[in-house]
Amino acid sequence: MTRKGDLFVPKKTLGNQHKELNIKSQVADSPVGMGTAHGKVILMGEHAVVYDYPAIALPVPAVAIRVRVTPTQHQADYLSCRYYKGPLADAPQELQNVQAAISLAQEHCAPKEQASAIHIRIDSDIPQERGMGSSAAVAVALVRALADYYGVSLTQEVLHYMVNQAEVLAHGAPSGLDTLMTSTTQPALYRKGITPQAFQMNLGGYLVIADSGQAGQTKRAVAQVAQLAQDRPDQVMKTMAAIGECTIQAQQAIRQGDLVALGRLMTYNHYYLNQLKVSTPELDSIVKSAWLAGALGAKLTGGGLGGCVIALASQAQQAEAISQAMRQAGAGRTWTMAI
Repeated sequence: MTRKGDLFVPKKTLGNQHKELNIKSQVADSPVGMGTAHGKVILMGEHAVVYDYPAIALPVPAVAIRVRVTPTQHQADYLSCRYYKGPLADAPQELQNVQAAISLAQEHCAPKEQASAIHIRIDSDIPQERGMGSSAAVAVALVRALADYYGVSLTQEVLHYMVNQAEVLAHGAPSGLDTLMTSTTQPALYRKGITPQAFQMNLGGYLVIADSGQAGQTKRAVAQVAQLAQDRPDQVMKTMAAIGECTIQAQQAIRQGDLVALGRLMTYNHYYLNQLKVSTPELDSIVKSAWLAGALGAKLTGGGLGGCVIALASQAQQAEAISQAMRQAGAGRTWTMAI
């Protein structure tokens, strides 16, 4: 069984009626549910977005996650993934987000008479703790796969509701940006408290994403910046305003198809993130290697203190040279996407 698309529309408002799902008849004796999602990166605006400035985020379809749900002869629901294989109920604490997403999806999608156990298999190319949205992506793919398995079609609105609820249970209060970016294919301008603005991006360039090999430390970085803002409020607020202005100008450069200007603004953004002390020598080394290899611009992406670096190239051959240089500078893996 494959997902039929976003056909389900709630009869009433989402707030109290998200359980109103159209459960279709099962036509196969052994149903199979499939769900996918992908990674994301922040192009511009990290940390400043916490202080009410805009950020630009991009989906990364090339880095994907796939979930397959099938019946099982096990007595209870069974989970298979890179980090664990065994009964879902016994999964380690690190997979709390997976358990939360499965529980919510079953609560809303499984018919009451459904008693048979299921096997949930997760295959992911998205590195964890790199600022690429792995937690939200696995929740998106799980909800999609379970809805497909139980014969339920979901609107994007209901999908996002379920995923955000799972993220709340597992991690606290999510912004919703990761959920949006890992489930859709359009870039978006995001600002806290405002509906994200999706837009087209056809620049004819290439974005190289490099995994530093170090786990990002977003919570620590945010707390560190908050402390810095208390200690040096004027300096930090000026830096945040500068990042916000770079983000606004970057959106204008995207609209105008100006790769050179966008690259320059990315480099400025990295400089300001360095002032906030969220970069590391390892990240700086990878950024510098991209510049020396001919990148139009390069910066860390995400919370920092580890994670990934992104670099902008105008041509595929240049992107390959940048990718090689970043790996030689210490990056474990790289991905290249057309933008």
